[in-house]
Amino acid sequence: MAMADHRLTSSLLALPLFFLVAVVIADPDAKTCADAEKVSVELYTESLCPFCANFVVNYLSKFFTNGLIEIVDLKIIPYGNARMDSSGHITCQHGPDECKLNIIQSCAIHLWPKVDAWFPFIYCLESLPRAIAAEAWKSCNSSIANITLVEECYKGPTGLLLEKGYAKITGELDPPHRYVPWVVVNGNPLYEDYGDIEKYVCDAYKGDHKPQLCKSFERRSRLGLMTSIKDKACMA
Repeated sequence: MAMADHRLTSSLLALPLFFLVAVVIADPDAKTCADAEKVSVELYTESLCPFCANFVVNYLSKFFTNGLIEIVDLKIIPYGNARMDSSGHITCQHGPDECKLNIIQSCAIHLWPKVDAWFPFIYCLESLPRAIAAEAWKSCNSSIANITLVEECYKGPTGLLLEKGYAKITGELDPPHRYVPWVVVNGNPLYEDYGDIEKYVCDAYKGDHKPQLCKSFERRSRLGLMTSIKDKACMA
């Protein structure tokens, strides 16, 4: 884990430049498409699962530089393998710190619904070493419009209400999730093939503004070069 934490910390240090560059070098072939054409991508996640962090930092973040964000309706549901009892108390797989960070992520998404407003913040949170993330989360203040609003949401009743809403959404998954990250594209879970998220998005997109990356997948498929990436997960 030490090596993984080092890579994540390095990603954190590069965060502001990463998203600045993303705006500049985004795929020119990926023109803005109508919302109706966009591919639905849902990530069911939990804040202290290392495999979820890896997926956010090393997979989803690429959407902002390879043009896929222009054809995707991206949603993150930060609840994961948590459990809610009959009294409404939530217990998280990796303890109270994970519950805290799940709510913090929920608040950011609630306060700034547009993906380009909340994703840099969640990217930053997932880049923090797990051992210090619950205490160091405010170090991501430069990645969000107003860190104080996030804290007020987390400490007030809104945060818990948001998390209970995500509990309901996660509990209604059909088929039920087996682990996290649990990735769903246009209503279809990818199971262990979530490492191939880019190809699944390209295959699902039926619009006219296909990014260059998708065109390269078409060429590779014809040549028989596509292989499946098998990743690990935090089991439910």
